[in-house]
Amino acid sequence: MALNLKQTFQQKQLLKLSPRQVQLLKLMQVPTLDLERRIKDELQENPALEEGEGGIYADEVPLSRLKEDTEEPHANDDDSASDARTDEDAGKEQDFDINDYIDPERNDYAYKRKSDNYRSPDDEYRTPVRFRQGFREQLNDELGMLALNEHQRRIGEVIIGNLDEDGYLKRSVPAMVNDMAFSLNITATEEEVEDVLRQIQSLDPAGIGAADLRECLLLQVRRKLNGAEGEENSLTDEEIHVWKTAERLLEKCFDEFVARQYTRLIEKLKVSEQEVKQAVDAIRTLNPKPGQSGFDTTVQEVPTLIPDFYLTNDDGVLSLRLHGKNDPNLRVSPSYETMLQDYGSQSEKKRQTQEAALFVKQKIDSARWFMDMIKQRQSTMLRMMQAVVDFQHDFFLEGDMRHLRPMRLKDIAEKVGVDVSTVSRVLNNKYIQTHFGTFPVKKFFSQSLENEEGEEISTAQIKAVLSELIENEDKTNPLSDETLMDALKEKGFSVARRTVAKYRENLGYAVARLRKRI
Repeated sequence: MALNLKQTFQQKQLLKLSPRQVQLLKLMQVPTLDLERRIKDELQENPALEEGEGGIYADEVPLSRLKEDTEEPHANDDDSASDARTDEDAGKEQDFDINDYIDPERNDYAYKRKSDNYRSPDDEYRTPVRFRQGFREQLNDELGMLALNEHQRRIGEVIIGNLDEDGYLKRSVPAMVNDMAFSLNITATEEEVEDVLRQIQSLDPAGIGAADLRECLLLQVRRKLNGAEGEENSLTDEEIHVWKTAERLLEKCFDEFVARQYTRLIEKLKVSEQEVKQAVDAIRTLNPKPGQSGFDTTVQEVPTLIPDFYLTNDDGVLSLRLHGKNDPNLRVSPSYETMLQDYGSQSEKKRQTQEAALFVKQKIDSARWFMDMIKQRQSTMLRMMQAVVDFQHDFFLEGDMRHLRPMRLKDIAEKVGVDVSTVSRVLNNKYIQTHFGTFPVKKFFSQSLENEEGEEISTAQIKAVLSELIENEDKTNPLSDETLMDALKEKGFSVARRTVAKYRENLGYAVARLRKRI
């Protein structure tokens, strides 16, 4: 069988990114905190890169101090200058001009200038670490204060260990009895476990060890009623009546309470509407998650939010600045420049000397490229954010969401002259601090709808009006989605009922039935 072999020429248009371009794109999209870690890693990996004298930090970087050029730095340079070389390549003759690396005029790479707003390099700053005792540790401490024998204490430790992060005991008593028998060699009856559980439920915080929300609330209500007996500062007769009504409500009408069927509550409890209202208000003051009462170390801390941009309003003049506190004053190490000069002045170029010179040259190239990349990141971020501020100028003046214009990534990409994907990468996970609050940049991007006059309006504007309608509604007779749709039409926003429901859910509001109060 003959093979039909032939050669052909085919022309294709391909887009390939160099390693430098890939690294630049990755650096563009990191927030300020991640950038600080990235810089520290680079300082550790590259000995030719170092911080400026005293490790000075700049507080802010204004737009006027950055280059307007958004092209990739050294995009036309030979990539082999910073790429890793093999031992075979290191032995080859490499011609380069030493003066290109030791020229004093190149000191512009230490691109941050000194000013009066630097803190002293001798000042040490340490982030304070707050210690909080977990609720399990607290319960184990309290367990030692109860009159329990060793056997009961071990059962109590097992019960506390089975509590979830909210303080609920989801494991059944028979399951814990089996676990103790097979895993810990503890023989206990269900009655013994239930007896220890009741004693744990008497500990603080109130409501701990409950099987569900209903039991958790009942434990807290009964703690209040029991604590009122015999105390000097006990509850008044009226308050005791309110809590007893709340206890009856949770015991007999919990499903109706969750569904907010207040008419059914009044009928079943045979009390007045005012009494039901007082009982419901009292229950709302209880803690549905006693395990998260401000001391649980398992609850994740709110992450530190450092804005990437600052926007100030000086009598109607908006000024945008880039947060630069975590960008150190980088420069090429003078010792490495001197080292390279010494290698270049040697008359005999031995193989060992040549390899050392190439290593130093490579590290200096890498340091300069990294500093260029930092400057490029700052310039690109500011240009894009400035375009956003110009586009949403009326909104940033007052912070009124009703002034937010429809804006897409494409609008900013066309204004800056970059690709849409670049805008998405650069502005994603970035925050801006204004005189009326700190917001994620993505908050200012929204789709558009047409009103009755044919004008384009932002979906964020519709959500702002919808939120205002819900906040100002009569809570005894909340507005349904259809009523909200009619109210929006009266204000010039023609949207469907399903769209109203979607926006309402996005804003975090429940349906009308669950928003009802008495």
